[in-house]
Amino acid sequence: MMNTREEFYVHVHGEQLGPYTVRHLDHLLHSGLIPADTLFWREGLEQWAPITTLVPLRARRRPWARLAAAAVVLVPVLVFLACFAPAVADGWREQSQREFSEMAAYWAGRGVLREQARGSGKVPRFWEYHQGQVQLSAGQMARVDLRGEWLAPRPGEFATTLWLTFDPASRLWTPAPSPTAAR
Repeated sequence: MMNTREEFYVHVHGEQLGPYTVRHLDHLLHSGLIPADTLFWREGLEQWAPITTLVPLRARRRPWARLAAAAVVLVPVLVFLACFAPAVADGWREQSQREFSEMAAYWAGRGVLREQARGSGKVPRFWEYHQGQVQLSAGQMARVDLRGEWLAPRPGEFATTLWLTFDPASRLWTPAPSPTAAR
C-alpha cells in the first residue's frame, strides 16, 4: 500500500488527476503543464487548496536575461576588437616576417620605421601596400619605399626609403645602410 501522505490529486480544467507526489507536482507546475491557480487535495484535507501552498512558486527564468548578460560581455569585446584588432594584426605582420619576399620586406620595413620613430614620439599611419614599392636585389637585400602620414606630433605625409638585409640562417630582416651611402 502507498504512503497516503504522498498521494495528491489536482483539479485541472474541470478534471481530477492523480495521485501525484510533491516532486511530480513541482515539476508539473514549474514546467507549465499545470497553471499556478490549480487546486490540490489529499486525504485528510477538508477542501481543495491552491497548489502554491504545497509547492512554492519559483521565479520563472527569463530567456532574455541570458541574452542581456551575453550582450553586456560581448559588446565591449566587439568594440575592443573593432578598435584594436587591425593594429594588433599589423604589428604581428611587422614582427613575424621570416621569408625573402616583397610582401615580407614591406611588412618588415614598416616594423623598422615604426621602431625608428618610437624614440621621437612620431606615430606613423601607413598607406596601403600598393602605394609603396619594394625591390628585392641579389645578396638578400631589399629596398622598401613606404608612404603614409605622421599622426603625431605634427601631422603630415611622409615618403621614406629603407634598405633591409635578409639573413637566411636566422630568417630575420634587419635595417641596412643604403648601398649609395657606402660609396
